[in-house]
Amino acid sequence: MEKPHGNSGNKCSVPGYKQDLVRKAEPLIKEEPLKPWITLKRNIKNIKYLPSMADISFKNRYVYVDVGARSYGSSIGSWFKKQYPKQNKTFEVYAIEADKTFHDEYKVKKGVTLLPYAAWVKNETLSFEINQDPGDKVSVKGRGMGRIQPVNSKGGFDGEVDKIQGFDFANWLKNTVLEKDFVVMKMDVEGTEFDLIPRLFETGAICLIDEIFLECHYKRWQRCCPGQRSEKYEKTYGQCLELFTSLRQSGVLVHQWW
Repeated sequence: MEKPHGNSGNKCSVPGYKQDLVRKAEPLIKEEPLKPWITLKRNIKNIKYLPSMADISFKNRYVYVDVGARSYGSSIGSWFKKQYPKQNKTFEVYAIEADKTFHDEYKVKKGVTLLPYAAWVKNETLSFEINQDPGDKVSVKGRGMGRIQPVNSKGGFDGEVDKIQGFDFANWLKNTVLEKDFVVMKMDVEGTEFDLIPRLFETGAICLIDEIFLECHYKRWQRCCPGQRSEKYEKTYGQCLELFTSLRQSGVLVHQWW
């Protein structure tokens, strides 16, 4: 697979210590899991967190960016706050979530900055599709996971559609953090990772991220319906594996997330 950053001129030189950390990381899962929801639980136990492998005390600020945050408890409260090793550092938390269903609860959460928009490759209005496929994750409010599309994109869709504002995520990141900051990111963006990751490379913003927990969306086997794959996504597991492999080859400590 061709490196996502191409010949943009924004490629950053990866320090040797970062390359060493990538080599020490847990191996990528090469074979597509038949039950990915079970594989995640097992894989979490194997993950080599960066602060468990190296000292991060020399960093300037400590920042966690949850891209596709959903509710506070879905990953910020249940995983990052409780499980991520922070070496006693206080992290600034940014929650990026376009679905207005989840916005109110962030008003009472201290230490969390909500960006009520969709992470995208530029600033533009988008269509936000709420899908209710039987295999989708569904929140306590019975709401399926949202997928964003450019407003002028074609193709039929039977679910609920809202108009939302997308923003240039790579540009925001470059304006928000510095290389001397420690930046952890979780990205669960319903397929948009195949747009966002190349954009991070093109702009050089990928250099600002120390560790990524990435959920890659593909035509996976569904929990509800044995023998059936979700038709919501176009990519294959092989294409996801290529994305993870390319990131690690570029010196980015990325972990597979489900």
